[in-house]
Amino acid sequence: MDGRPHALSLALVLMTTGLAASAALAGERAPVTIEVRGDDFPMLVQDTGLPPPLDDNGLPRTPGCEAVRARRVDELPYPWREAVDRVHLDCQPMEAPEGETALMALTATAFLKPGRVWLAGHAVSEIRRMDSELWGDHQYVLAEPYAQVAADLRAQLEADCVKRHTRQEREGAPECTMEESEGALYLRVDEISGLWIHADPDDAARTIYAEGWAD
Repeated sequence: MDGRPHALSLALVLMTTGLAASAALAGERAPVTIEVRGDDFPMLVQDTGLPPPLDDNGLPRTPGCEAVRARRVDELPYPWREAVDRVHLDCQPMEAPEGETALMALTATAFLKPGRVWLAGHAVSEIRRMDSELWGDHQYVLAEPYAQVAADLRAQLEADCVKRHTRQEREGAPECTMEESEGALYLRVDEISGLWIHADPDDAARTIYAEGWAD
C-alpha cells in the first residue's frame, strides 16, 4: 500500500496545529507595565461640557461639580488605559469667602490592575489625585507596608533629586536628603510644595508616596 496519502495527511495535521499555536501566541501579548518616578500622574477627570449654571439675573456662574466627571478608561492616554481598571470621582463644594468665586475639592481615584504600575520596584495599587484651588495632593499607593518600601523609595527620590540639580546646574545637593520623622520621610521642593513617604493612615499594610502643595 502506498503510504504517501497518510504521510501527507499527517503533515497537513502538523502544519495546521503549528499555525494554530502560532496564531494563539501572536494573540497573547505581554501585559503593559508602567514605571513611575513621580510628577507623572495621569489626568483622571474630564470636563462634562455642560453649559455653566446661571445666577438669579440669568448670568453665568462659576461652574461647580456638575462641570467635571471621572474619565472612562478608554479616555485615558496610552499606556494608562492598559493599567487602570476603573476611576472614581468624588467632588465636594468648598466654602469660599464672601465675594469670592465658588470652590470645589476633587478626589479622583484610579484603581489599578495588579502588577501593571511600579514605583522603585514595588507595585502600585491606586492613584489618588486630590485637588482644589487652594491645595493639591497627588498620591501613588503601594500595596506594601512602610517598613518594607521606605528605603527603596527614599533612594530613588534622593537620586532623582540629585540628577535634577545636576541637570539644572544648581548647587545644593545636600537639599536632596530627605528629612526623617516618626514613620515618615519628607523632601522639601520649594516654599509651598514637597514630597512625602508615609504609611497609609487608613491601612498600615499600604504605603503612600505623595506630592503635595498648599497655597
